[in-house]
Amino acid sequence: MAKGLTVIFGLIFCLSVYSQSFAQSSSDNNSSDISGRYDPEAMIKRLSYENFKHIKLLSASIINYGGGEEVIDKLIDNYAEASALYFQNKYTEASTLFSKNEKDIFDITKKIVDTYFKDTEKLFNESIRINLKKEIRESLKGESTNEIAVKYISAARFAIDKGNDIYFRYKDATLSSPRELINGIYYYRRAKENIYLFIESNISNKDKIKQAAEKKEFNEKYKIGLDDNKNKISKPMEKQN
Repeated sequence: MAKGLTVIFGLIFCLSVYSQSFAQSSSDNNSSDISGRYDPEAMIKRLSYENFKHIKLLSASIINYGGGEEVIDKLIDNYAEASALYFQNKYTEASTLFSKNEKDIFDITKKIVDTYFKDTEKLFNESIRINLKKEIRESLKGESTNEIAVKYISAARFAIDKGNDIYFRYKDATLSSPRELINGIYYYRRAKENIYLFIESNISNKDKIKQAAEKKEFNEKYKIGLDDNKNKISKPMEKQN
């Protein structure tokens, strides 16, 4: 990651340069489409902005679920190389490399979203089993349904459906902007957030010692997911003496 961090300052400079010209790129693209001519400089302006933004948005997800820091470093290196070609006025070569960078980001995003899809479905099924067993026990005691649990599970199901709609539309695509799949990650994170709240709500509140032990187990078991939901890079928990 140190290599990537060294390059990132150059990327920030590139972004500031490209952002100023990004508004103009839309009109450049339109004129290119009308004439039917390929405009590499317009493509560079668009992809330099979008690729940077997507790498930044995906950084925590990639490190947590998509191959780690080496994958980020490779994306950054390719972005920087394409930028260097642009500053050398090698527009055709730069646009080709920016396009490859976009496809690499898209391919990685597809793999990550597939992981979110499987992980979220597994968590949701786990929460359903927990809730059903609890409802059966409470029903036998004549107790009413836990409305808080219903709220969390319903919210999780809604977010999963949104995420799945995006996942199934793009899972077999060969190339597209990663933007929609990144939205899918957002919905899966919201689903997991509600699932974690549901699981946490079932932690014992009668016995303080048992509650502390269950809380510790919960934080350790779901640490990566809890950190990732906040778009944070998850780091190993420090061992206590």
